[in-house]
Formats: sequence, structure tokens, C-alpha cells
Amino acid sequence: MLLIVDNGSTTLPELEAALQKLKVNYSVIRYYQTIRLNEYRGVILTGRNTASDEINRANIKVIKQATQQQKPLLGICYGAEIIALANGGALNRLREKVYGYNTIYVKKMNPLTGMQQTLKVFESHIFNISRLPSCLESLAYSKSCENEIIAHRELRLYGLQFHPECSGDDGLQILANFVKVSEAM
Repeated sequence: MLLIVDNGSTTLPELEAALQKLKVNYSVIRYYQTIRLNEYRGVILTGRNTASDEINRANIKVIKQATQQQKPLLGICYGAEIIALANGGALNRLREKVYGYNTIYVKKMNPLTGMQQTLKVFESHIFNISRLPSCLESLAYSKSCENEIIAHRELRLYGLQFHPECSGDDGLQILANFVKVSEAM
């Protein structure tokens, strides 16, 4: 079973619909509830609609648990940003919000994108990951963001600056691939 940590995401219904389409068993827990990863095969951190130190602290705890237990983790939008921050990276606030469909270019084969070299994805964010810590690497970029997909170099921690749950077939395939990574536990 997958755990979705809901950070107040406006796209949670789309994420749930995508997982239901993939016939995935999952549970949703709000960020402020007690979260124990022991019974889950993998974790998804959603986006958020408001900034909060409380949300950051809760997500950092989840990231630390996933790291210690070597659980697969996928961060979506804010989820990717907090993965970078929790590991020593940095963000920058954009002048304008990135919103709408965008093409991203895969620069390194990885379990989430498989053999695909370009993806059409939906984005909605005001921050970008501006600096990655040495334990993370960039797997894909776009014209508006150099770190569209990030991954831990040794663990199964992944971050997507975009929203796969709103990205049609390409996003659904990424989610299906993350489920495969989680089931390989």
C-alpha cells in the first residue's frame, strides 16, 4: 500500500483518481497527523496551497523516516522542493508563476521515465529548486526549470517539479513507474 501525505494540495482528487485508475491501494494522511511509514511500501508527498513552517517540519520528518527505512518516496511540486531543502538544497522564488503545460527533456534514463526522452506535463509553481545538494541529481529540465525531475543518487527518493496527476498519459506513466519501484520493496 502507498501512503499519500496530503499537504493541502488542490490536486489531491486528481492524484487519487490517477491511482484508482492504476488500481493502486493507497491511504491518505494529512501532514499534521501522526505518520509512521512501517506499513507502507512507498510514500507520495503532495503539493501545497499555502506556505507553512508546520508543513515543512512534518514533511522533513517523513523524508527522514523514508531515508532511514529506505522507503521509496515521490515528492510532487512542493514535495520535490522540500526533498531538496531537507537534503541541503536551495529554492528561489520566481518572478512569475509557472502555470500550464510544458515540455520537459529527460537527460538521464531513470526508473520514473523509462525510455522516454520528452514529456508533456502540467506545472503550477512559484518556486524552483535553484541548487541541488550533492546527494541529489537532476534527471530532467525544461525551458523554465533546470530541475524538473530530481533523484537521490543512492536511495529511491524522487522529486517532480510538475504535477503528474494532471499531466495525462505521461504523468500517469510516471505514477505507474513509481508504483513499480515501490512494489519492488
